[in-house]
Amino acid sequence: MDRSSILRSLAIAGVITLLLYFGFTHFVGGDGGKPAPPTAELFRAPEGRAAPTSKKAEETYCELKGNRFKAVTTTRGASLEHLYLDDAKYKEGGKPLDLVTTPDVEYQALRVDLSSPSAKDQVKYDWFDWKLAERSDTSCSFVYEDDHVALKKVIRAGERPYELSVSVTVENRKQEKATHRLAIDNPAWRYEREVEGGFGRQSPFVTTVECVRESTVEEKTAHDFTPKDFEKNEYREGWYTMAPVSFASTSNFYFAQALVPLSGPGPAGCQLRVTPYDKTGAMYRSRLFWQPKELGPGEKQSYEALAFFGPKERDVLAAAGGGQHHLSELIKLGKFAFIAKYLVWFLIKMQGLSGSWGMAIVLLTVAVRTVLFPLTWKSIQSGAAMRRIKPEIDALNEKYKDDAQQKQLATMELYKKQGVNPFAGCLPMLAQMPVWFALYTSLQTAAELFHTPFLWFKDLSAPDTIHVASWDLPFVLPWLLGATSFLQQKIMPPGQMDPAQQKMMMYLMPSIFTAMMLFLPSGLGVYMFTNSVLGIVQQLAVERYYAKQAPKSGDIEVRDKPADDSLATKKT
Repeated sequence: MDRSSILRSLAIAGVITLLLYFGFTHFVGGDGGKPAPPTAELFRAPEGRAAPTSKKAEETYCELKGNRFKAVTTTRGASLEHLYLDDAKYKEGGKPLDLVTTPDVEYQALRVDLSSPSAKDQVKYDWFDWKLAERSDTSCSFVYEDDHVALKKVIRAGERPYELSVSVTVENRKQEKATHRLAIDNPAWRYEREVEGGFGRQSPFVTTVECVRESTVEEKTAHDFTPKDFEKNEYREGWYTMAPVSFASTSNFYFAQALVPLSGPGPAGCQLRVTPYDKTGAMYRSRLFWQPKELGPGEKQSYEALAFFGPKERDVLAAAGGGQHHLSELIKLGKFAFIAKYLVWFLIKMQGLSGSWGMAIVLLTVAVRTVLFPLTWKSIQSGAAMRRIKPEIDALNEKYKDDAQQKQLATMELYKKQGVNPFAGCLPMLAQMPVWFALYTSLQTAAELFHTPFLWFKDLSAPDTIHVASWDLPFVLPWLLGATSFLQQKIMPPGQMDPAQQKMMMYLMPSIFTAMMLFLPSGLGVYMFTNSVLGIVQQLAVERYYAKQAPKSGDIEVRDKPADDSLATKKT
């Protein structure tokens, strides 16, 4: 290849890379998609009846120390103001990651709603301030009283990682029967720029709301709340409703907020809603609710729920709530989950042996390549057979260049005579695709890779970049992957493709891989790079093997016409 061709190809790849990268970062903003808290002015006043006060009560805060987290609760709604993760890997800019994304708006995490459709409603107001009654290092107790109701709400840190318990007691102070319907809110706010993806990758902050009944998952996004959807029976008053449920959740790729019902009057249900705000972002809300409960004068009713606010670490989710509430369903492995589960199991085993998630990905790649080799070998054999008869194919193409029908018939006769199936190389590749998709999903959504370093990578869940001025620029991995992809294309033997098309693919594929790695997580890049290196080694070994098996000159016979004259003259 001449020097000018190389320079031209590198220039094209560079331009494509820069356009994709800088176009994308400009489109989503320069913050890399990191979460940002909403501000109160973005929102309308919340629905419901607010308690009339001449002056808003000053907030009182209560801190809780839990297993691998610290929480801050507030008297404003007796809700969760902040939840900071303790582990060093869950830090952003040196500060603990806060899973509460709604600290400055009225849709607070763990707020309770007691309004009911009954005319004899138990509560006067939907929005009111509580008082902090008791506090300890692991528990905060809030109370509210008026002439209709006495409420007590306790938020307590659990013994297991990232768990809180929420208990509520409702006492009727009316002199007549009254009804309430308790619900616990679980909101999250996301700006539009946070949930927009990149080239080949979804944003890890794409958020969904879910109702889960054992292994049945009803997952909703912002696109599932349109006027047409509200015509369905399961959408009531702007909420998607499902009952009974195992839990309700609001989650993204790596983190989850789940509410699990533990006790109350009968089984609990789940409601989901996503509300967009002027193309700025959207509020994602899931909630637990119990059926309306009527209380006589002086009667009480108690409720309890488990709240999980934390990363989707597989061992933690499996043990959450004693392992009885199916929280592992929060991990989304896509349509090929039945394959992905085994891949993840093997990945975890390899991490246990090697002590490194990056090395575990390398070992997983080697194992997958080894397991799939029988299918790969079929493709190799098919390719070798096609190469063996290429001189005859070329001769037929030249002989019948002006007669496409005769050329097709002659080519099929040649395939039949030589025992070659031109599609045999495609089928094994198609059979491998479910494994590739499963592996892609497993690595892209693995919370275990979040902020996990390996070699020079700072974070296996983020693209391989270096920070220069105010930009995160592509570092090593995108170019390495592009180089190995080019080398793979270069050493591939000439096939049936037109030489001009082969030359185009030689430069196009490396450019695409380089551009993709600008946005894909480094963990996926480690897999792709390892797979490319193994592919190069395999191709060199195959070429050496077939060089020894090459036919001697004169072994290939070029026929003047197809074996069956009737085929050559048959009209279709």
